[in-house]
Amino acid sequence: DETRCYELPHGAELLTQEQAYNMYVDMIRKMLWYEVNQTAEFRTVIGIRGSHPGIFDWNGNLPDRFNDTIVLLWKDSDGTSHVREFPVNTDTGARDFGYHSSSSLKPNRHYSYTNGWHRSYNALRMNEYGYTVRDDSNKNGHWDGDRNGWQSGGPADHDREGSAHNIHMAAKDAPLNTAAVQNWSAGCQVIPGAANWTEFITNAWTQSQDQVDYYLLDTRDIPQSLWNGCDAEAGTYACPWEVRSFPFNHSGNTSLSTENQVNQYNCSTANESGPEVRYVLNIREPGTLTVSVSVEDESSIDPDVHLLWGDDSNACLARGHRAFSQWVSPGRYMVVVDTWVNENGDVLTGSYDLNITFD
Repeated sequence: DETRCYELPHGAELLTQEQAYNMYVDMIRKMLWYEVNQTAEFRTVIGIRGSHPGIFDWNGNLPDRFNDTIVLLWKDSDGTSHVREFPVNTDTGARDFGYHSSSSLKPNRHYSYTNGWHRSYNALRMNEYGYTVRDDSNKNGHWDGDRNGWQSGGPADHDREGSAHNIHMAAKDAPLNTAAVQNWSAGCQVIPGAANWTEFITNAWTQSQDQVDYYLLDTRDIPQSLWNGCDAEAGTYACPWEVRSFPFNHSGNTSLSTENQVNQYNCSTANESGPEVRYVLNIREPGTLTVSVSVEDESSIDPDVHLLWGDDSNACLARGHRAFSQWVSPGRYMVVVDTWVNENGDVLTGSYDLNITFD
């Protein structure tokens, strides 16, 4: 139709394809700091984990269901914008494929694909090797973790290298709320239904071996500034400080912060109920991230540093009283300087110096 209805965080809106195209371009720019390739006839694909097409609220991402969104973007030679949205599964099916044979792609990063083949038919083929994935060790079709919800039984999920996470078809003919992924995906991004798939690949395919950019997002981490704007960086959840280069140094003051959303992180039992300051960074290559914080008077000022893989206190990867070093794969991360509260209830806020390096 001329316009489509999108359920945005601030309310429903009717958007033209041009407006929807610009919304998705802005989403990638503000979230991952990439500029979408808008060259005529170049294809861009966006996966949004945990939300249905046209809706940007987290739906719980139940395992083994086609409850994610895949978006196809391109421009014609005359500049006309095109947007197509489809249901998809961006995780793995709940099936035992064998040891180290099923996994989920890491969200909030860019992947390189090409026009290629999946088995006997045209599909979009992964054009990377050795990227980090989350192994579905207990074969439940779900990324287990404090943020996503623990699933009982079997070995714990873990990170490893992945390959061949293609974008292809799932020949399913059932309501989306009941259609199970099962063996249609060991981690590939799979679009259910022959009609959906035909429309997707007919519009996505250009020529064999042509490059396609794929951005996989977690809908919970889409920046609030996309919907509400952000006048200036403020170290808040909505407007974090941006770490654009390394080494990064910044002087802050937790006593001036108005942000106080987290009392405790899943990687520690420490009382962090004082105000916090947030920083966001996008890592392009694997490496070691080192974060340290220093203060003039350690007896009255006590900020701790935390590394999160999502905008959630249950997504903590590392914590340090004064510093930590953590190997990270490419993706979007948050560093939070949070204020420790002692056993007497004293909130130890004050000035600090933050240093972040990446090797």
